[in-house]
Formats: sequence, structure tokens, C-alpha cells
Amino acid sequence: MRIPVAIMIGAAMATFAVPVSAQSNVQTAAVTPLTAESTKEILAMEAGTWDADITFPSAETDKRKAKGVQVNRLRSGGMWIINEFHVDGTPYEGTGIWGFDRTKGRLSGIWVDNNDAQIRMDDGRWDATTKTITWSANMPQPDGTWMRLLFTEKFEGDVRRFDSVALTRKGEVPLVSIVFKRRRT
Repeated sequence: MRIPVAIMIGAAMATFAVPVSAQSNVQTAAVTPLTAESTKEILAMEAGTWDADITFPSAETDKRKAKGVQVNRLRSGGMWIINEFHVDGTPYEGTGIWGFDRTKGRLSGIWVDNNDAQIRMDDGRWDATTKTITWSANMPQPDGTWMRLLFTEKFEGDVRRFDSVALTRKGEVPLVSIVFKRRRT
């Protein structure tokens, strides 16, 4: 039986929802202070069209795989990036906007997709040493609990590695891993 990608992500997220107050062991990455100008350089690394090799954790012995495409366009003089992502052969698609939030002094963004009828608010920190953005988000769940999500995005030239986990009382629960490869035009 083939399970749609959106259902797998949603089920994993709903299964592991816990109150934010129960999540006291959140690891934080080294933080490099940002400015609007320095953020433009980070966002420029993500601009372009990327082919995605997606791996979903599974209780089965083999992991579920999928392919997708992400198109990232710089906007407003390079201060913001619009991200459009879809998974091939599925109805799943999502859209995000990220950039420097001067009120927070760090990266900030939103994500919406057809997996859930809510806007996810993301908070990001840049580690210049490892070329990694660590994003976090708190997602309200239908039962009134909140789920803490953690995303890491590591830049390696024309390859980006993205990992998403839910932080639960039992520890980190992997949701998805994606290796993005920049498409050459």
C-alpha cells in the first residue's frame, strides 16, 4: 500500500505532539550575528532551482523515498526569498518566505502547505562556521498541545542537506531528510 507523502508527514507530526513546556532539552546552534546585508549572502546561496532526494523514516525496514523540486527566488533586493516546493507524483506542495527580521536580529519566515491549514512561523539562527541554519517552530495541534519542530539546513556549495525532527518527551523523532542538488541551467 502506498501512503501519500502529506499523510505520512502529518501522521508523524500529530503522533509526536507534546506540550512545549515539556521540551526543555532543545539544543541551540552557535549563532552568528546577522544584519540585513549579511543575510543577503546567505539567501543567495539558496536561490535557484534544486532537485530534491527525499527520505522519510519508516517503521518498515526500508525507508520511503521520493523526489521533488524546489524553486527559490530572491525578492525585494535580495532581502527575502520565496521558496516553492513540490513532491513529484503527489499533490503535496508548499510555499515559504524567509529573510532577516530586524526586530529579532535573526532569520524569520513562514511556511504554508496543503498538508495543514495553518501558517508555521519559523525562527532561524545562522552558524557561519558550519554554514548551517537551524530553524525552530512551535506548531499548535488539534488536541491543544504544541509540537516543537527543529530543522537544520547545511550548505555545501551546490548541495544542501535539510533534516526535520519533532522534539518529543522521548527525544528527537525524524520526520524527513532531503538532499537538494542545485540544477544547472
